[in-house]
Amino acid sequence: MNIRVRFAPSPTGSLHLGVVRTAIFNYLFSKRNGGKLVLRIEDTDQERSTVESYNEILSSLKWLGIDWDEGPYKQSERLDIYNRYAEKLILSGNAYRCYATEEEINHLKEQAKKEKKIYKYPRIWRDKVEPPNGRKYVVRFKCPDNQEIKFKDSLRGNITIKSSNLDDFIIIKGDGFPTYNFASSIDDIEMKISNVIRGEDHLSNTPKQILIFNALSNYQPEFTHVSMILGNDKTKLSKRHGAESINSFREKGFLPISIINYLARLGWSHGDQEIFSINEMKEFFSLDNLNKSPAVFDIEKFSWVNSTQIKNQNNDSLLSQLDIKFIPEIDPNKALDIAKNKSSNMIQLKESLLFCESRKIKLDQTLFKLINNEQKSMLKKFSDYYININPNTHDEIKTCFNNFLTANELKMKELALPLRIVLTGTKSSPGIFEILDLLGAEIIKERIEENCS
Repeated sequence: MNIRVRFAPSPTGSLHLGVVRTAIFNYLFSKRNGGKLVLRIEDTDQERSTVESYNEILSSLKWLGIDWDEGPYKQSERLDIYNRYAEKLILSGNAYRCYATEEEINHLKEQAKKEKKIYKYPRIWRDKVEPPNGRKYVVRFKCPDNQEIKFKDSLRGNITIKSSNLDDFIIIKGDGFPTYNFASSIDDIEMKISNVIRGEDHLSNTPKQILIFNALSNYQPEFTHVSMILGNDKTKLSKRHGAESINSFREKGFLPISIINYLARLGWSHGDQEIFSINEMKEFFSLDNLNKSPAVFDIEKFSWVNSTQIKNQNNDSLLSQLDIKFIPEIDPNKALDIAKNKSSNMIQLKESLLFCESRKIKLDQTLFKLINNEQKSMLKKFSDYYININPNTHDEIKTCFNNFLTANELKMKELALPLRIVLTGTKSSPGIFEILDLLGAEIIKERIEENCS
């Protein structure tokens, strides 16, 4: 069987974590099995769909490195296909035109509410033939009576729903656009989707889609409804749990591989391994290793994954993402090696290396005021001492530094803090020995003279 999966977001807002995890699972499954990933844009909700959201979906997927093989297909551009299939269902007796007005439907719903009953459309137009003149209509699927709707979920086993639990649901709305269940089913048929991997919140939609599949063909994809993502308080994930859009995490300095790694591990496992390269995930991913229990989003663990992935990245990759141009006297590899081990995100990494972009740095006045005249004199003295010794290795630098402390009866922080401020323009940076090694004696002397005169 040819593996064909689809990622089908709605362009009604930013991509949130649950939707992106679905994209990741489909992407990894297709790569693991030599299949195809189809990108489908479900934009039949014309009131809420926007061009901005559509563009954000594409840019976010490209940034993450989730490349699709076909599409993007827009459902709004496929209306003729849906209407053709709807007509086919009408002609076969599996659907009908319903001319009930909105006022009539609302009245029936109010009546059911008063009687404390669950509203179900009472099939008013199910068997009527003559349409009223000039009245708009919707197309409803004719739900069979007393039938068991069966399907198998690879994660949840065999599922059976009684058709009596469903009413004659709408497949074509009054504006001519298809409903979600109808458009999704027709697209899965047309695009020959072999596996539907999506969130468990879609379980309730599956029986309706099975009915549509059965009425039109012998086709039925294999379903996998993955677990929900919850906050650490076990409630539905929301912004208050730190779960924001993918763009937001991008702006906060998360790497694409960190997002894919962390989200893939929410509901999937490969032994006890936590950190994966993209090639490892493509190799190891399996639907058999999905967990049907809800996954819990933990921003602290997410940040840990990001910091670990930053450490694991090769320097060329980091350099291409940082947009930093180092001065000739500084070795970029050495700079990245000392900075990435103490950075939890790309913003922090970039900020810790700003002192490497030019020979001279401008001190913030708040920091400058932390250095008194006595300390400036001490730094000048250290500069002369350092130039005279001219240490070259890390061990030599450390020895030189410690000998100066001993000779001048100073504690580590009494020299390290003002020296760090003068050399980097910040109170937090890589270790002081690493800074001295990175900058070299000439730049060290220049910066001390400039800021301590």
